[in-house]
Amino acid sequence: MNNTSAVQPISAVGEKIGSLADVIREKAPHEGAMGTAATAVAEKLDVAGSYLQEKDLNHVLSDVSSMIRRYPVPSLLVGLGIGYLLARSTRR
Repeated sequence: MNNTSAVQPISAVGEKIGSLADVIREKAPHEGAMGTAATAVAEKLDVAGSYLQEKDLNHVLSDVSSMIRRYPVPSLLVGLGIGYLLARSTRR
């Protein structure tokens, strides 16, 4: 897969993440601890969505690689967690 064919799907994922942030803002409570948490999550999703829409595949891969090098143990634990969740979801 070359970089030009991967740019469009990455941008589409960014758009979906931005849409999810809008849904959270719309559906979540606006007061209290849940409202504060929902607002924080929606803001982070907006940032992530914008990032994926603006950056190309090489930049994203470079950032992920540097995060893994910087935090190897947490990266390994996240990978194991994702693998576990994927394995559980395919069993059903």
